[in-house]
Amino acid sequence: MNNKRKLLIYGATGYTGKIITARAKALNLDFEIAGRSEDKIKAMARELNIPYHIFTVDDSKAWERALTDKQVLINAAGPFLLTAELAMNACLDAGVHYLDISAELDTYRLAESLDDKARVAGIQLISGAGLFVSYDALVVHLSKLVVKPEYLKVGFRHYGGFSRGSVLSSKNIADLGILIRKNGEILNNPHPRSKVFSFGEEAVECMPTPLGGIILSYKATGIPNIEEFFSLKLPATELSDLTNENLPDGPTKEERAAGRNGIAAEITGKDGTVVKAYVDAPSGYDLTPLSVVAVAHRILNNDFKIGYQSPGSAYGEEIIKDIPDTHLIDIRQPTQTFL
Repeated sequence: MNNKRKLLIYGATGYTGKIITARAKALNLDFEIAGRSEDKIKAMARELNIPYHIFTVDDSKAWERALTDKQVLINAAGPFLLTAELAMNACLDAGVHYLDISAELDTYRLAESLDDKARVAGIQLISGAGLFVSYDALVVHLSKLVVKPEYLKVGFRHYGGFSRGSVLSSKNIADLGILIRKNGEILNNPHPRSKVFSFGEEAVECMPTPLGGIILSYKATGIPNIEEFFSLKLPATELSDLTNENLPDGPTKEERAAGRNGIAAEITGKDGTVVKAYVDAPSGYDLTPLSVVAVAHRILNNDFKIGYQSPGSAYGEEIIKDIPDTHLIDIRQPTQTFL
């Protein structure tokens, strides 16, 4: 496996897939692209002068051919409810590391359930290697500042609207209800309440929403009680009807550049000590490609952990340094000193 230094991007011609591909090209990575749309894949391959593969996600023989000389796959084809399991199984069969940019909790659970198989295959399996890379790094960072972290609360301020693919995926998230982790178990929150988080100079009210930390950050830190919150800021050109079939592919480059994402977290230790920090990052559809390619780049340099991982369990807080224009800022350090 150490001699295989190639990346495969599946779903390369989708909205986020295009940005991922552009980032891989900018870093001069050795990569190929794949997807089901023959015209789009061929056009992109000609433009970038790179090899390509055309197949649907359920074509196991095509997966076998496409993954033959690859070290890592980025699955950018959502909704991941329809693609993740097939792509994960293909990577398990081929001994290829797996990454996706899912925000769907069921795909995180799926990856978690495949830990034993991933270990046997000798691969690292991360679902949620997009914006959760900096999210998880933030949580890992704070978890080290208290003794026995007991409670984690995270607020995510998203800027930049939604891609069509995210809208399709959002139903899979909304159908789960307001999930939290309590005493180590994932439960429905019977009394969800909003919470105000500080993102530097701005305080924002965020609504309770299951994101990914209840699975991913639990993997990274083992914190038994986790609640998550979400706030949305749309660009000036608001996407007024998120169910409209005529929804544009996603925010324009200019719209993405007009605002920032924020991730704020607070952790309470067993003795009541509270620590807080936040991440200031590019808007969502820039942050996700920068993040997943940063993880892929690590794998291509043989930096990985075998089995099911979260970004934080694999790379700790240091991975955030690999994401351009992304900054972790402590709000308050603990006032107590521990031996």
